[in-house]
Amino acid sequence: MTATELIHLSYDGNFQLETDAKVILCKVIQSNQDEPLPSDDVNDTTTLRVELQLDRTSMHPQGGGQPTDLGVIKSNIENDGAYTANIDKVTIDRASGIATHSGSVALSSSSDNNVAANELFPPNSSVKVTVDSANRQLLSECHTAGHVVDAAMARCDKLLPPTKGYHFLDGPYVEYKGSIDIKDREEFLSRLKEAYQQLINEDIHTQIQTLPVDEAEELCNRLAQNFNMKDFTSPSEENPSVRVVTVAGWNCPCGGTHVKSTGVLKERRWGVKGLRCKKGVVRVRYGPSEEE
Repeated sequence: MTATELIHLSYDGNFQLETDAKVILCKVIQSNQDEPLPSDDVNDTTTLRVELQLDRTSMHPQGGGQPTDLGVIKSNIENDGAYTANIDKVTIDRASGIATHSGSVALSSSSDNNVAANELFPPNSSVKVTVDSANRQLLSECHTAGHVVDAAMARCDKLLPPTKGYHFLDGPYVEYKGSIDIKDREEFLSRLKEAYQQLINEDIHTQIQTLPVDEAEELCNRLAQNFNMKDFTSPSEENPSVRVVTVAGWNCPCGGTHVKSTGVLKERRWGVKGLRCKKGVVRVRYGPSEEE
């Protein structure tokens, strides 16, 4: 099987929430006929857990520090044979490049209880993939906000090699290899917060490009040797390339989704929340401040 085309990897695709696709494979994982029903549901319902592999998708698979997209996959059949899968997890096999969409299909008719996988979403049939827009917006903001931390660190002349980005909503942070002297931390944190807000107020536009490895190396490591490009390519690629995202003027190899500019982060008032230095690791926490 060939790799799944990931629509979000291009600049325009990063903002594309729908796409038409062809089914490569559909598997029924389990059936739950005893699932509790809402109080206003008077019909017998069977929920099938399914896995779908498509030729292309607009959904972002979980990885690179960013959670999975949510959404729906609906068969393009204009009759009673159309099915909808509510997708709650998208994963990708890095070796093959194949994305798997996991979710549930609700069958309201008892006659459908024994439906086969190839009847739900037959191979080569057409489907429409739709991303949950509200969830995507929030996750994209969170990922972009994490890259703004990198740019703010650079603006504060603290070019430490990044080691981890956690862009989940339950406490996002970015980690770097290095340390900050204990006597300097309070003053540095104040400067970092100020630099972060400056970058948001400057409303700097995001750029996304896919480059040959040597060009990506030169672009991302021109200030400091922060990235090993082998970590961002597949050994099976004949002519490997790297997707480079530029946020707030800071270039970084990245496979995630992003917002159009740093100014988008104003509404939820994203900012730096704290700083921790321990065992040669500097962790910068960040997040939104809607309720403050």
